[in-house]
Amino acid sequence: MVDDSVSGHRKRLKQRFAQHGLNGFHAYEVLEILLTFAIPRKDVKPIAKRLLAQFGTLAGVFDAQAQELQSVEGLGKESAQFLKLIKAAQVRYLESDLADKTKLDSPESVKAWLRLKLQEKSIEYFGALFTDQQNQCISSEILFEGTVDRAVVYPRTLIKRALELDAKGIIIFHNHPAGTAQASEQDIALTRQLIEACNTLDIKLLDHFLLAGTQVLSFQEQGWWPR
Repeated sequence: MVDDSVSGHRKRLKQRFAQHGLNGFHAYEVLEILLTFAIPRKDVKPIAKRLLAQFGTLAGVFDAQAQELQSVEGLGKESAQFLKLIKAAQVRYLESDLADKTKLDSPESVKAWLRLKLQEKSIEYFGALFTDQQNQCISSEILFEGTVDRAVVYPRTLIKRALELDAKGIIIFHNHPAGTAQASEQDIALTRQLIEACNTLDIKLLDHFLLAGTQVLSFQEQGWWPR
């Protein structure tokens, strides 16, 4: 049996969202309304506040591993998986948005997708977005997986995949799990090597993105692009 005060509070939260979206919601209230769909017949406000106390921000909560979430008092396996599902669904949403765009003229959508895709990864990944003649995304793929501080990249594999897709443009990306927000000399040298390899096949390397902690940095914007 649900306590009337709890039931009424849940109803008011949902009414606020129906009328105004999440405008005016505190961070704990965002988690609270989400948890009402995963945890029935229980006051979930204390759980929402404990989540924020442990992980700091909404991003911290959604980036946490399922086992870490389950360590929070009141949050079981299924409700932890529910929070992970929300993050995974957002990644898929952004991926579908990328694929449907007429052009990838702005780096912002790429940055948002990369942050969700790679932010919580503990090893280094290297991947690419392949585009057609109109800069429309054809495919987004992780091509290489590495260790905590290194992923070995084979340019031939990247070029081969671009030719298979008949891609005319490539945006490459990788992450620094340790959070170092600076391109290394090796990163810049690899970018130069890939530019030269792409040019010989009339393929344009459009940009290189680095994910470090919560930051997604464009080589073009940061002045790291080889001259």
